[in-house]
Amino acid sequence: MVTETAPFAADRIVAIGEACSRRGTTTPVSLAELQRLEHLRVLLPGAKVTAPPKLLLFSRSGFTADLAHTAARRSDVELVDLGRLYGGS
Repeated sequence: MVTETAPFAADRIVAIGEACSRRGTTTPVSLAELQRLEHLRVLLPGAKVTAPPKLLLFSRSGFTADLAHTAARRSDVELVDLGRLYGGS
């Protein structure tokens, strides 16, 4: 008997993220928040992770230049600002 995993199974982790607003609304999100998510990703239970989950960072104040540059080079990181949240893509 062959068992297949559903691509959208409820018990599978495909992304983890954070809405960064804990320091107020005027501070852009930095590499420190990305590093924190990377650390959390390592701690996820292997049984729930079939591939490395994407890391999603949401911010209403934007992102630092170094974080934006890093994210642009990585397919596993998504930065979502207000424009992207409300405008798409």
